[in-house]
Formats: sequence, structure tokens, C-alpha cells
Amino acid sequence: MAITVTMMYLSALLNVTSQISLQSCIGLHNRETTSETDATLADAYTLAEGRYDIDQIWLSELSGVVPAASDPDDYLRSCFSSTSAQGYILYDYSKQKYLMPNIITYASLHSSIPIDVSDLSSFSSLPPLPLFSDLTTLWSHMTPYTATLHMFKNYINQTTSLAKLNPGYDFKGMGHDIMPNRDGGDIDVLLVDYVYKEKLFLMYLARECVPKTLEHKLFNRIVTENNWKKPVKVYGYEDSVPVFGGDVFEAETNCASPHNLGQIATKGVNNLSYFSKNSKQINSPLQQNPTEDITYASTLTYVAIIIGDGDNLDILKTRNLLWWSSRVSRCRDSDKKCFPLSWTISPQLKYILPDMMRYFYGEAKRTGRDYFVLPPSGDMYSYPSLMPEEVQDEYVDDVVEDFRIMSTRSSVHWEWFFSWSGAIKNYFPKFSNLITSVGFFLTDVPFDVPIPEFSHLEDFKIVGENNNVVLFKPNEWRGVDGETEQSPSARDMARRINGAPNGTITHIYLTSDGGASIDSIYEMVAYLEEDVMLVSADALIDLAVQKGI
Repeated sequence: MAITVTMMYLSALLNVTSQISLQSCIGLHNRETTSETDATLADAYTLAEGRYDIDQIWLSELSGVVPAASDPDDYLRSCFSSTSAQGYILYDYSKQKYLMPNIITYASLHSSIPIDVSDLSSFSSLPPLPLFSDLTTLWSHMTPYTATLHMFKNYINQTTSLAKLNPGYDFKGMGHDIMPNRDGGDIDVLLVDYVYKEKLFLMYLARECVPKTLEHKLFNRIVTENNWKKPVKVYGYEDSVPVFGGDVFEAETNCASPHNLGQIATKGVNNLSYFSKNSKQINSPLQQNPTEDITYASTLTYVAIIIGDGDNLDILKTRNLLWWSSRVSRCRDSDKKCFPLSWTISPQLKYILPDMMRYFYGEAKRTGRDYFVLPPSGDMYSYPSLMPEEVQDEYVDDVVEDFRIMSTRSSVHWEWFFSWSGAIKNYFPKFSNLITSVGFFLTDVPFDVPIPEFSHLEDFKIVGENNNVVLFKPNEWRGVDGETEQSPSARDMARRINGAPNGTITHIYLTSDGGASIDSIYEMVAYLEEDVMLVSADALIDLAVQKGI
């Protein structure tokens, strides 16, 4: 059956509050239960500011349609007169801005549309909705903490998992009390439709990750006293404690004392409710290109190039779409330019954006030399060795299932610098009896700190009862300016590889946060000598097992 799509420029609604109302309508419609979905309301697709072309490309690739843009007011009119919205929630953005995560959760669970008092006049021409709650009075005394506590006590078991969106704190201006300035802009509205569709518990407290605070104590209760699957999937992004250009708690695992969390990086990603509704979930293994059958030779140097950042759905949707276009074009031009490349890709796509996952696997088939691996650290961006035993066992099972669906045996893996000993002793060996052979490509946190469990002579370790779990020592490439160990120029990276002893088995893990790109890879490869063989990540595992401990 053909899909009827209403495509809209989100920025056509000039303020954030009306955009929230629109996203709420879209999310309500895209709920899968028929009792909550009005079939007469067309599926809606938004074009986000700054990425209109990308959004249209994905709609065309995955749905086969690109309709003319519609007026969002027309969609709101249809929404207000449909059975999807049961009423509206009134709030005052000028006074309740920092309660928006709680207001959105409250409105979602009551199948209602949040409307700011300043929008009432502009919405007056729309079909009338009954007022469900007036939070300008009912929540007039609420703070972000008390509103979150209220939602937790009364609604936690009506939700399916957790999401975080910063309502507007500026953490760059933090004081010594770890409290940010309140001038950080508006909440990112792009995930709101998915919050509605999945009935996520959306929240954000400025000190929720800071031990010994009231906010942290409440957050610990939220992540334990619920009926969610563990480890808990956290959508959105945690940016509350930035240090040296990074966010200390972005992986979520160490944000709560129970260490039972992982992040699904979805900040800035629109249309998740549309694609998850209109794409069939992936339950059967996807077909990878065949792993190369290579016999280890001590006269060669073996290298797998792994493209990182695939845990971030926004990067998959934007940067990787462009990089894949370049990759397919180069492979079409020359076999020499079509050396093996391995790409990290979030296994969460199988639920959230399954057709996007199928698209990338289809592109790999076109080249015949591209492969997919799990991103850090497997099923979610997380630090698995910090998880309690029972949660960690669940996580191992999730990762093994991801290996099955993605038809891979490789995963990038991140841990805090102080936890590698426990990971090597207790976490990685759990895979030994669950899969024939498996490889983890390690990265330390912070990334510029070496892992002390590896000597300078080791490129990998083999662990596990069956000697089939390969742990590869970090070798990161983040930029090309030559200012740090992780940012050599393409020529210097090639020199490092060329200068490795014959028989070396190693990898390069490339991320773009320091300016490295797919062009950097091609420039580097041009400088490699003939005794360097590029292979896929899975093939590198097999070579390491052949070489032995």
C-alpha cells in the first residue's frame, strides 16, 4: 500500500513552542496501537533547518516519494480535528522553559498536545481541543527537580524507557557549584515525535550525574524503580558535565550509581517516529560481503581500517550518507580504490531506522569490499565493565544478538582507563563460549591515555576459555593536523604502518571529531607500501587467531 506523506519545513513554524506542538501531533499519530492512531491523518515528515537536502534524500531513498512541501498549520488543523489528540496541555514557556522535558512527558502520556500560552491566539483558527490540564497554575510552583519527582512517582511505569534533552542550560558557563548558566538556547525539538510515539520518560536535571546531589539521588531511583528492560536505553544526549571538550557522562553508564545505562545517540535526529512506524523491523541476519579467506604470512603487515562514529544516528544520517556516496563512486572508478573498509553502525537501527540499515548494507553490496561492525561499545554507547553482573550478562546477550543480525564478529569497545583490568578478566571472556571467534577494537577513555594492560610490543591479546576472543590495542586517527599522537597527517600515518615489523596485525580507528575524513583514508592508502595488506575487521580477527598468542 502506498504511503501518503505530508512533508513540512519545521522552520516554517517560527517559534520552538509551535514546533513542539507539531512534533507532538506527529508522534501521537505514529503510535502503533490503532486505538491511538487516526488512519485519516497522513503520515508526516519534517525537514529540519540546515539539512533540508539530506532529509529529502532519505525520504526519497527509503519511501520512494518526495511530495511538495505543505503548510504545517494545515497539518495541525488536521491533527486537532482527528482522534489522535485527546486534548491540550497549557503551559507558559517564558516561566516553565526548564520544565519542558517533564511537560512533554506529561502531555505525551495523556495523548495531549502541549500549547504555550503565547500560541493560543495563533492557534485560535484551528479546530478547538478540550483543555486537559492547565500547568500554568497546577505546576506554577514546580522546579525541574520537583516536576521530575512528580512524574517519577506518578507515571514512571507508564513509560517504556528514558530520554534526555537539555531544555536550555549553558554548561560552558558552569560555576564551582556545577550549576550552569540559564542562557543556552531552546530544547532540541527533533526527538519529540519519537518521545511521543514510544512513551519515553523525557527528563533533564542539571546535576543528575553529579554524586551526592538531590538530583543524582532521584536519578538513581528513576533508573532502578521502573519496569524498563535493563540495561536502560537512554535516547537523546547527556551534556551536563563537559570537561576538556568532552562530556564526561555522555555514555550514561557512569551517570547513575547502579551503572545500568547505555546511550542511543539520537540528539538532532528527526523523523524517527515516521521511519520506525513505516519500516519493518529487522529480525533476520543481514547479508554482509564474504569475509576474506587469508592465510597469515609473517612477511606482511595486516591492517583493518574502521570508520567510527556509527553509534551516532545523526552522523549516520548526515556525514555517512555523503561518505558512502564518495565511496561507491571511487569503487566504481577503480578496483585499486576499492580496498576493504569496515564501518561502525548502530545496531539500534534494526528497531528505529531499519530501512536505513538496509540501505547501507545495500551500498556495501554495490562495492563488494565494505563491511559493518558494532560501534562502541556494542549494543549501545556504554561502558559494559562497569555494569553489575546481572545487567552485564543481559548486555552480553544483546551484543551476541547484534552480531547475529549484523552478520559480524567485530565491535569497537570503549572503557574508562581504570576499568580495563576488570573488562579483560571478567567481561570479554564471557563471549568465548557464545560465538566462534570475536574481536574487540579498544579505545581508552580518555582516548589519549594508553591502556596499561598492553605492552608496547603487543598489538593484540587473545583471551577466553577457547582462546577465541581477540582484543586489539588502540590505534586511533582523529585528525590530520599533526598536533597530537592521534592526529598525524595521512603521510605520517602511512609511515607508521609501513614502519611496523613484518607480521604485524593492527587496525586504524578513524573518527572525524578532529578533522579526519574518508579523504584522509584515501590519501594515506596511496602512501602504503606493497607489503601492507588491507583487510576487513572480521578478517583481522581470523589472522590474529592464526598467529596466536
